[in-house]
Amino acid sequence: MRKLIVQQLDYDLTPVAGLALVGHYLKAVQPVLARLDKALPLKTGVANSDIVRSYLGLLVQGKSDFDAIENFRSDAFFKQALGIGLLPSSPTLRQRLDAKASAMFESVPQMIETLLGSQRPDYGVLPCGWLPLDVDTFSMDNGGTAKEGVGRTYAGVDGYCPLAAYLGSHGFCLELALRPGEQHSASETDFNLQRIV
Repeated sequence: MRKLIVQQLDYDLTPVAGLALVGHYLKAVQPVLARLDKALPLKTGVANSDIVRSYLGLLVQGKSDFDAIENFRSDAFFKQALGIGLLPSSPTLRQRLDAKASAMFESVPQMIETLLGSQRPDYGVLPCGWLPLDVDTFSMDNGGTAKEGVGRTYAGVDGYCPLAAYLGSHGFCLELALRPGEQHSASETDFNLQRIV
C-alpha cells in the first residue's frame, strides 16, 4: 500500500464549490432582488435580498432547516459566491421568512422569467416544434411527522400533495407548489396554471 502524505495547504478548500455557479445565475436576477429590497425596505439589519440568497444557498445543497445557516457563518466562500453582503443568523433567517415569505414569494416568477430570458437555455423543443409543459401533482410521504398541512394523500400516505410544472423535455421546474395532503389534486389548479403561464 502506498504511503499517504498529509499536508496543510495555504488556501481553504470548500465542499460547496458549485455555489459559484449558483452565484453566477443570481447576478442575472440582481435587478429583481434590488426591486425586492425597495418593495420591502429595512432601516437596519440583513437585506431581504441577502435572506433570499442565503436560503437559496442552503436549498441548492438540500438543506431546508434554518439552523443549517450557522455552518456558513465563518465561510467566506459561501458569502462571496452568492454575493451576500450580510449573512443572517438562523433566528433572523427564520423570523424574516416567517414574516415576509409571502411578499418575497411574489418576486419568484420575475426571477425565473428574468433568469430563463437572459440565459436562453435549450428547453428541449419536441421534433414537431412544440415546447411541452408538464403539470401534475404527486404525493410526498411525511408520515410520522407533525408538520403543518400533513394529511392523507390520494396515494394513501400521510404527507403533502404538491403540484409541479416542468417546461420543455429537459424539465426546467417552473412551479413546485407545496399543497396540503388532503387537498384534491384539481383544487386551485387554475391559480397555479395562471402563475405558471
